[in-house]
Amino acid sequence: MTKGGESLDLMALAGIRSLRDLQERAQAGDPVAQFNMGVKYAEGIEVQQDYLEAAKWYGAAADQGDAPAQFNLGLMFYQGTGLRRDLHYAYELFSLAAGQGDTRALAGMTAVLGEVPGDVAAELLNTFGRGDTGSPTH
Repeated sequence: MTKGGESLDLMALAGIRSLRDLQERAQAGDPVAQFNMGVKYAEGIEVQQDYLEAAKWYGAAADQGDAPAQFNLGLMFYQGTGLRRDLHYAYELFSLAAGQGDTRALAGMTAVLGEVPGDVAAELLNTFGRGDTGSPTH
């Protein structure tokens, strides 16, 4: 993001000036900080890349209803990135995110349905629906 040709540091604007600040907020339960810790570990930004640690932070934020975290964790389970591939759980996470308006999650749900047998697809649709959309999230 830029303002007057200068790059704005959104983390600094939020009062987060260091990785330690972000960790403290995440440990205190801030779901946006938890999501951002997940991103840092998933991509190896300022920390050693660690998919299990990324999943831990995404999971903490996802449990609090953070749609981007639900999507990212769902993607990890869908792809089997650092975790056991689990299409059922990926679909569940995608449906939670889609219910909050995350359109990427709708694509994830469609991908899962295309990979599972018909009876499993029917079960997923019956249990979690088609991702009734709500308002978009951050």
